[in-house]
This record gives sequence, C-alpha cells and structure tokens, in this order.
Amino acid sequence: MTRSIKTNYIFNLINTISSFIFPVITFPYASRIMLAEGIGLVNFYQSIIQYISLLTCLGIPMYAIREIAKVRDNPQECSKTTLEILFLHLFLTFLGYLIVYILCLSVTEIQANIPLFLILSLTLILTTIGCEWFYQGIEDFKYITIRGLIVKIAAVIVLFTMVKTQEDILWYGNYCVVGVLGGNIFNFIRLRKFIHFTHLRNLHPFKHLKPALHIFLLNLIISLYVNLNSVMLGFLKDSESVGFFTAATKLSQMILGIASALGTVMLPRLSHLIANNAMDEFNRLVQKAVRFMFAITLPLSIGCFFIAPYIIPIFCGETYYPAINTLRIISPIIFFIGLSGVLGIQILYPQGQENKVIICTAIGALLNLILNFITIPLWSHLGAAISTLCAEVAVTTSMMYIGRHFIPINWKTKSFRNYCLGGIIMSIMILLIQQINLNNWYQLICSSIIGCTTYILFLKQTNDDLYLQLTSYFLHKKNNLEN
Repeated sequence: MTRSIKTNYIFNLINTISSFIFPVITFPYASRIMLAEGIGLVNFYQSIIQYISLLTCLGIPMYAIREIAKVRDNPQECSKTTLEILFLHLFLTFLGYLIVYILCLSVTEIQANIPLFLILSLTLILTTIGCEWFYQGIEDFKYITIRGLIVKIAAVIVLFTMVKTQEDILWYGNYCVVGVLGGNIFNFIRLRKFIHFTHLRNLHPFKHLKPALHIFLLNLIISLYVNLNSVMLGFLKDSESVGFFTAATKLSQMILGIASALGTVMLPRLSHLIANNAMDEFNRLVQKAVRFMFAITLPLSIGCFFIAPYIIPIFCGETYYPAINTLRIISPIIFFIGLSGVLGIQILYPQGQENKVIICTAIGALLNLILNFITIPLWSHLGAAISTLCAEVAVTTSMMYIGRHFIPINWKTKSFRNYCLGGIIMSIMILLIQQINLNNWYQLICSSIIGCTTYILFLKQTNDDLYLQLTSYFLHKKNNLEN
C-alpha cells in the first residue's frame, strides 16, 4: 500500500536529519585530525570520482525513479524494468573502472596517493548495486531510513576507532565511502524480495540508454558548478583552499538537506500522477511543494548567514576561520537550490520538459565556469563561493522564466509575502541576540532558537495555511499514538 506523502516525508526527513546530525558529530573530529590539507585532498579525489560516477550513472538514478514509479503497480513490468536498468548500470560501471585505471597510471596528483583514490572509487560499484532509485520509485522510505541509520552508526564507529592521526587518511577515506554508500550492499541483497528472474531472456537494457542520456546531460551540467569548484581550486590554488571551501559547502549542504528531503519523496509520486493523467492533483501538490520549499529554505538561508561565525569554529576548528565568509557568501544558495529543485525536478521533469531544465542549468554552469577563471585566482575559495552563488541565482531565475508555461504556481498569494516578512523579522531578532557577548556555542544555540521561534510565531500569527496543515498533521499523529 502506498504511504502518504506526509508519512514518506517524515521518514525521509528523519534520514536527512540523521545525515545532518552524524556529520555534526564527525566532521569537527575529522577536520581537526585531517586538517584543511587532508580534508582538501580527499575532497579533491572525491570530485574526480564524482565525474567518473556521472559517466557511469549516465542519468540512470533520476530516470529510473520515474520509470519505476510508472510501473510499480505491475510486478512483472517492474521486475523487467529494474533488471534492465541494473544491467545497463553494471556495464557502464565496468567502463568507469577502466577510466580509474587510466587515471592511476597517468595523473601525477592521483599517483601521489593511489590507495586513497582506489578506496574512494568504491563509490562507483556501491552506487550501482545499491539501486536506491528502485526503493525511491516504490516509495519504500521506511526501509531507506532504518538502513541509513544503521550504516551511519557503523561508519561513525569506524571513524572514531581507526582515524587517530593525519596518517590515517586511508581509514578516513573508508569512512567517507561506508558512511554514504555502505548500506547499498543490503539494498542489493534485499532486491530479491521484489524482483523475479523469470524473464531474463527478454531483457533489453540498452533501450534505456537514450532516454537516460537526457538526464545525463542535465547531471553533467549541474556537476560543472558543483564539483568543478573543488577541482579548479585544487589545480589553480591548493588543497588548503579546497579544504576551506569544502568546510563551507558541507555545512550549507547539511542545512539544505532538511528541505531537499521533500524532493526525494515528491518525484515518484508526481511521476505516478502524470502517468495516470491526474493533472488536478499534480497541480495541487506542486503548489504545496513550492510553498513549503520557499517557507523552509528562506529562513534556513538567513540563519546560515548569521550563524556562520559560530558554526565554523565549533564544527571545523579554529584553523578554519577563513571559511566563515565563504559560508556567508554561499548561504543564499540554500534558498535558490531548494526552489530550483522543486521547479526543475519536481515540476518540469515529470512533465517531460527536461530540455528546459538542461538549458537553465547550462546557463548557470557556463556562468560559473567563466566566473571561476576570474575569481579563483583573485580571491581563492571566496571567489569560488561568489561564482557558485551567481550560478544558482541564474539557474533559478532562468527556470522561472523559461519554464513559466509549465509551472502552475500562483506567486501572488500572500503566503510568499508573509514568508519574506517573517524572514526580515527573524533577521532583526537574531541581530539583537548577537549584540550580547556570548561564546560560540551559546550564540549558535540562542540565535537558532530565537530565529526559529520568531519565524514560527509569525506564521502562526498570520494564520499561514502551511503552518496550520503541519500543526494539524502532527496533532493527529500525537492523538493516534496516545489512543
């Protein structure tokens, strides 16, 4: 039975929050042991692996979620589609490891630590056999959440028991892989519960190659202004600059994850509605999704900007002070990435308008590439942050314009104005709190609590529909538990 979107969101939010909490526990420890140079080297290698992973995935994860969501009510078609996509992915992964072999033989920066690079390359095979897209397509978010918690706990044990000095960088590499993708082994084993192997002779895996290429092009362009920043910093500057940029982006990504949990839940449901021509329900859900993302990411961006001077030294260490302004510069991308994610992946993509998403992301990627060549030599990691912010603003604004005929959103409702006004009042309250001379921990806690409380009380005072719906939902769940 298909779970409600709210229930799926709660499960996925738990998974996302755990992805936030565990780095909060582990990153301060790792950053102090590995220092900016060690963290930068790992991130530099991970950025290269991400490009290879981009080729081996070829847009399959996002494409597969949509395809599985369409046929999930037909067990035979679901099994056939899953096996075809899995075999295609395995073939592409084999080609990816040929690239890994060539890089190990020819690139000096990789030859400096081949064992670390090979450990991080385990990402490729674990991504393939994990079939995360299958579980998302059938909306089995409860399993994903429970499995994720178990694997994260195991990864934390590995980190704290095996990473003691900067010389333990290989164990840190193992932690980076296991903490993110270790559970994919269990995914692969559990797949037998859903998939039947009675039609192996009728499989046509390469028929999925062409449609997946559209998503590959989209992912390739997106990666240009996600991974390219670290790669260009590594080549144009040094590992330390990559480390400062990584510290800022990791923190912003963890905060963004709170809102982006909705996207993972909505894509399979919206794809299912499109396949069944339920457009009225589709329009209703996307209006809610956009309002939710706007309401959540705006205060998160504001909060991230104001807590940057406290969260960086707390979670990264005193040596990471140069990353404070980097985090402040990129804090607005939480809002812009959240909004463009809903518009592009949840609204345009299920309607088959991925070409418009590709055009918009290409605009951002090109702008990011050009600005990186200008800003990185001048301002190092601060330049990369400026380029990233400009790129995300360009993506979101162009998407709103180019895709406007396929985006059924009423932007003139008072809700959006209220969210902006609530954000302004929240900013004033945080500024007042920060006039008090407190240590970093107290400033972080007080600013977060006061800012969050102010924003929520403002929404309550204005009788915001989203606030009332969420309050009603949690009260209903509480009553059910008590009864």
